[in-house]
This record gives sequence, C-alpha cells and structure tokens, in this order.
Amino acid sequence: MNNHISSSTSTAVRQQHSVERGNQSNSASHFGQQFNFSGGGNSLNVLLSLIIQLVQLLLAELLNQNHGDEYRSTDGSGNNKAYPDRGAAEQPVNKLTSPDATREPGGSTEVNLPSPRAISNAVSDQQGDTENHKGLSDMFWVWGQFLDHDITLIEGHDPDAKADIAVPAGDPHFDPAGTGTATIGFTRSDSVVDASGQKTQVNDITAFIDGSNVYGSDQVTADNLRSFEGGRMKVDENNLMPKDDAGHYQAGDIRANENVALTSMHTIWVREHNQIADSLSASNPEWSDEKVYQEARQHVVAEMQAITYNEFLPNLLGDDALEQYQGYNPNQDPQMNSEFSSAAYRFGHSMLSPNLLRLDEDGNEIPEGNLALKDAFFQPEKVAEGGVDSILRGAASQTAQAVDTQVVDDVRNFLFGPPGAGGLDLVSLNIQRGRDHALPGYNDAREDLGLSRIESFDDPIWQDGVGEKLAQVYDSPDDVDLWVAGLAENHVGDSLMGETATNIMTTQFQALRDGDRFWYENQYSGQDLQQLNNLSLSDIIKRNTDIVNVQDDVMVASNAHQNVIEAPEAPAQMMRMQRSVVVPQAQGMAPEVLDNDVIQELQDAIQRGYLG
Repeated sequence: MNNHISSSTSTAVRQQHSVERGNQSNSASHFGQQFNFSGGGNSLNVLLSLIIQLVQLLLAELLNQNHGDEYRSTDGSGNNKAYPDRGAAEQPVNKLTSPDATREPGGSTEVNLPSPRAISNAVSDQQGDTENHKGLSDMFWVWGQFLDHDITLIEGHDPDAKADIAVPAGDPHFDPAGTGTATIGFTRSDSVVDASGQKTQVNDITAFIDGSNVYGSDQVTADNLRSFEGGRMKVDENNLMPKDDAGHYQAGDIRANENVALTSMHTIWVREHNQIADSLSASNPEWSDEKVYQEARQHVVAEMQAITYNEFLPNLLGDDALEQYQGYNPNQDPQMNSEFSSAAYRFGHSMLSPNLLRLDEDGNEIPEGNLALKDAFFQPEKVAEGGVDSILRGAASQTAQAVDTQVVDDVRNFLFGPPGAGGLDLVSLNIQRGRDHALPGYNDAREDLGLSRIESFDDPIWQDGVGEKLAQVYDSPDDVDLWVAGLAENHVGDSLMGETATNIMTTQFQALRDGDRFWYENQYSGQDLQQLNNLSLSDIIKRNTDIVNVQDDVMVASNAHQNVIEAPEAPAQMMRMQRSVVVPQAQGMAPEVLDNDVIQELQDAIQRGYLG
C-alpha cells in the first residue's frame, strides 16, 4: 500500500487540542493529589488509593472524550456551535427564491401548465448520441451523483400522497392504446412547516460534504458498517462492501446500488478508508480503534472535499466561479437549497450515456460485455461479475452526453413491461418534483436571484432550437419549469451550465464550504494541505484498484476504447455498444422481459423519491 498519509496529520488547530488534552490529564492527576492518606500499611488506605487511581483514570478519559480532538458528529449536528442543527440530518431545506404554491400539483397555476410527460416528449426526446462541449467523461457525472448522495436526500414515505403524471393520449410508450387515462406514478415528498411558518421539505441526510454516503448519517448505520477492529470498515473476501440479506451492497447511503458505476465509486472509497486506517494503525499502535477510525474518516472527508472543489467544480462551473476561501463563517447556513437539490443539480441526468463501458487494462471490452444503462440499475451482481476496475476504466474513457434538455431513452422511456404497462421517465419525474416542491416559474426564479427576466422564446439565452421546442408546450417563458430552463440555457463563460443554474450552484457550493467548521482547509495546513490540494480522483482509483493505465484527469474522457484495434469479433462488440433504447417492439414481436426484482426496485425508488 502507498503510504500516502503521514502518521501525523495534525494541524495547528489539532496541536492546540493536544495541549489542552495534556492540561486536562494534569488536572485529573491533581484531583487525586488532593487526598493524602497516611498509614501505608492500612488496608483501608490501600483500598482508597486504588479507588482514587480508578477515579483518576475515569476522569482523564472523560475529559479526553469531551475536550480532546474534535471530530464531526455522524448526523452533522454541532458543526455550528451557535446553531447546532444547521446542516444536520433531518432538517428542513432552505429556499433561495419565493415558493409558488400555485404551481404545486392541483394548484391554480399548475392545472394550466402542460403535463410533464408532454414537456418530456417535446423537449427531451433524444435522437442519436451527443457529446458535452468540454469532453468530460462519464466519470464526471458518476462523481456528481456520488457527491449528490453525500449532501441531499428528500424522501416520500406516504404512498397515499400521490400526484401521478398525466400521459398524453396515444403516447407510444405509456399509452399506445390511446386511452387518454394513462399516468406515470408519482409520490409527493414529505413536507414540514419550518420556523418561519413556510411549508418545505426535509433533507434526510447531512448537508455537509462529510462522507455520509460512505459512513452514514445516523449512528446505527455508521456502526453497522464498521468492523471495530483497527478502525476499519467492513469488506468481504473480495474487498467489496458487505451485502445484506437481499444481496445489496451496504453503504452509508441507501442509494448505493442504484447503478453499477455508483456502486463502484462507493467501493473504492471504503477501500481508501481502510488503507488509511491500516497506515495509521501501523504508525500509531497505541491508538484505539475509535481513534484510528475517526482520523481515517477525517482524512477521507478531506480528500472528498479537495477532489470536489479542485477537480469537479472547475469542470462544472469554471476555474474562478467560487470566491476565494476566507475561512469558516459561522453565520453561513450550509443547508441544501431547494432550487439546487430539486432543479439545478439534476443537470447530470442529461449527461447519462446509453451504455456503460466495461474495459480491460488495454481498453478492450471485457468478455462479459458492456452494459446498457437500462441494465445497470439495481444490479449489484454485475459489479462482482466484471469487477469495479472494468466499470471505472469505462467511465474514464467514454465522453458523456451534452448538457442540454435531451435525455437518453434508457431513463426517459424505460418500460417495466410491454408498452402501456408503466415505466420510468426521469424527465417527467424531475419536472413534477419541482412542482411538488413549489419551485417558482423560470422568470420569477431569475428575478429572485437578481437576474433579468426573459421575455421571449426567441431570446439568445436559449440553446439552438430549444426555444422553439419550449414554445410548443409553454405559453410563456414565465411558465417554464426551473429544471427544464436550467438545461435549456446556453452555457455562460467557462461553466457547463447556463446563467440561472450556475448562479444557484455557485451559491450552494460556497455555502457548503464556508459554513463547514470542519472544512479541510480549516483543519489541515502545511505539507498535509498541499498533498490534499494536489490529490486527484485518479490517485484514489489507482491505489484502490489494479488499474494502471488511466489518465491523470479522469473527469475528462480519454476515449481509450476508440484507439483499440478491432479484433475479429468486433462486429458483435459494436452491436453490444450500439445505443440501447427501450421502445415498443415491432408488431408481433415479444417485448424484452425485465427482471421482476429490478422492476420492484425501480418502483420503490421512484415512490420514495430516490429517482426524481
């Protein structure tokens, strides 16, 4: 194993904690010295002396626990000492803009808006492959999803809170018989009334970038993932995450099995934790399991933060999108903003590729083949089948789709059986979720964000041809749903996104950084900080897999698979790599049969809000 972390990861802050801990130990010793018993041979004095020694040890341990090195809580509470619930799990999300209850399902505005499925068909129908203008790889959106599952989860627990999506009559995928009564199932998110009397949703996990997707946002989950030996996390004999009785990999976030690329990313971060824990244990044999675990966890979180802000965000928003870090700001609320979690940050859905490549070290497709995206959902056995290495190689090689309103059929027309039997349209779910969360219309949101209103679908702010598509379903730019508009705008500057989404995401990512007392730049200094700032995702991949031939910036596609000299079986390989579309079969042909367990997983995920 690479000794990539020094045995001492202390900073000036943590050195001060050590001094304080030493003073506290001295105080414990002083406590015992207040009692001086004479008559050394007296058995009572011996007994009292033993009791005093025990009290000294207990007091020293208590003081050490309460005032020693401070680590993040599992549920995010206490990060802000004045406002301990800020950023913690199970707290209401914030609003950047004024909510519009009239746009909620059944509201006076919503009943006159086009159906989300009608919008999906008009604006998001993708014909052929596209490529994003920065040449970013599938690894970019994989990291984006992994990060998303560290900072936001809004669930819907009430199956009776339905707001099903109307399907246009004759929709070839969802209403081929033209009944006009078909719907796409949708369950509303749980909501609460916040301190200001405003209805809002709850973020069920910590808002901080704190590795909660690896470690959990509650103590039961966190403890279940630990081995309680040497500070390590549980892994199986193949160095994969442990499985539950249903065969699902167990991780800090409940969505870890949603697709094989996401599961692979989870896997290497558990391995990274264990590598660091082993290194720390070897260098500090006197450390307890708890001490090693917390130190390793702290360093893993620092690595995740550094990769996000030094590698991911420059690709997403541009090099200078965020203001210079000025240190921890206790007045900054780091909680999720609804406009971010329910709209802007869902940009990655447009980047999804129709196939996930699985490659060997030479860039060849592995014998088990590539995976159609539709076949990668809730398929944990596929991770073990081809190994995480092949999936990560493929993600680093392939260029992701363009950031636009178009979305591949594998998530827009994912059928659960024959046409009309129901299925998944991620576009419709995203639009309906924005309405469910009372997001304002496009222009009202822009005005609240300090941006100018857009008065026409002919405005140059729209991507080529998109304004015309929007005009087919919306009466006015005022009506456009925020998620759709965020993808429809031309990118601004060096951002991957348009003006509106860039504004929302910049605000959120600055809040996550500045409102985190444990932010890595506030915890590390000197050589330790320099090492973190020089870290890349490719470093994590290489030291936790057998992958050798991978580019330094894995978030920019290498297209290594395109440079492979085709073997005689290339035609079959190309057939497997062709765009996989879930469409109605020709008349008389049997539709593709989907695994019932996968269908159930998808239906449950949709109901709970894990997808859309």
